[in-house]
Amino acid sequence: MELDFWKQRWEQNQIAFHLPEVNPYIDKFWHSFDAKPHSLIFIPLCGKTLDIAWFASKEFSVLGVECSEKAINDFFQEQKLKIQKNQFKQFNVYHNSNINLLQGDFFKLDKEILEDVSIVYDRASLIALPEVMRREYVELLKNTLPDETQIFLITLEYNQSQMSGPPFSVKRDEINRLFQPEFKVELLHESDVLDGHQKFKERGLTSLIECIYKITQ
Repeated sequence: MELDFWKQRWEQNQIAFHLPEVNPYIDKFWHSFDAKPHSLIFIPLCGKTLDIAWFASKEFSVLGVECSEKAINDFFQEQKLKIQKNQFKQFNVYHNSNINLLQGDFFKLDKEILEDVSIVYDRASLIALPEVMRREYVELLKNTLPDETQIFLITLEYNQSQMSGPPFSVKRDEINRLFQPEFKVELLHESDVLDGHQKFKERGLTSLIECIYKITQ
């Protein structure tokens, strides 16, 4: 799961992971989070998700990080937003109003970059990574996020002998191991969503559980 893998997926338009709509779970579960006006929402591995525009429309500030320049350019073009571009540390920064998207390596983020984050919104980041990288991903969050940051995490659970990732199956016991004891892990919702994902049926899955977590310090 090197950066070049994901860059190539974007260049070849192999982006079945991209939702062509705002994630419906935001509307259902956002009230569970303490989101103060103008809070900074951090979206790791953000791609061109429409969730960026949703948060921005609610007058939150949005910080995303994405390795693919194409994904970021596509987002601003499809949203008909002009770009101001500059450099910060090891990242190219694409800016419009209350949206800042960093183009570069997630694992180069540091405390200074994330110092104002209130909520992390992770729809398809953790599940995009193999096990070793998942540990590194969570360790970076633990070491760089401000105190009292909340995490809105969406995962998938399935029999990985039936299908290889990505997206990877990340089960509840792994979530607990990754985040505890530094964080409290609360399962808000789980449901079998396989009927809505024909492509995964065709790959052999017999069950696909989607889980929504609220993770707090």
